[in-house]
Amino acid sequence: TTITRTAGSIVGMIPAGMFLLCSVALTVSVIKLAKRQALVQDLYCVEMLARVNVLCLDKTGTITDGTMSVINQIMLTEEDINIKPIIANMLYVTKDSNETSLALEAKYGRSKRCKSIADLPFSSQRKYSAVNFENAGTFYLGAPEFVYRTENVSLKHKIEKYASQGCRVLLLTHTQSCPKDDVVPSNAKPIGLIVLQDHIRDDVFETLEYFRNNGV
Repeated sequence: TTITRTAGSIVGMIPAGMFLLCSVALTVSVIKLAKRQALVQDLYCVEMLARVNVLCLDKTGTITDGTMSVINQIMLTEEDINIKPIIANMLYVTKDSNETSLALEAKYGRSKRCKSIADLPFSSQRKYSAVNFENAGTFYLGAPEFVYRTENVSLKHKIEKYASQGCRVLLLTHTQSCPKDDVVPSNAKPIGLIVLQDHIRDDVFETLEYFRNNGV
């Protein structure tokens, strides 16, 4: 009789006991993760994390800190052209203030050197900015495929080389035509490539190495 009663009491405790045991185990795990500066929103996330073998991350704000810098400049013309004052004047005229323009400003400055006649500030739709300077024609700066439509294998290889390394590539082109209706003239000539790179967070390598060592 004693054995039967004891067994009945233990069996009755199992559902509640298992729930309590799991809650305690998950709570201890959350505390350990907190000591590693990891924020856990729900207890069951610990169990989900244990099953992760693939981690998908976006780049900006996660792997990088959102800032950029110019790391290279490749001239594409044999003409003696200094693109520094061109970029500085374009930035002054368009007054762009995105992360790309801030990186360009850090490299080339922002100053007025020539009088502008017309301009197109950068927009996410057109993917470029343009400024027509008095007696100097129009300069376009933006995504290569939007500011230069002509097929150029050599130029394409240069762009793909840096793009494959995770860099952002801008192309500067020139034409005598005035910017009109958001259409880049077909006679635009490539002047130079500007290569920018996102700044990677200092702790990214350590964090990714931790996941790699844990089979993720």
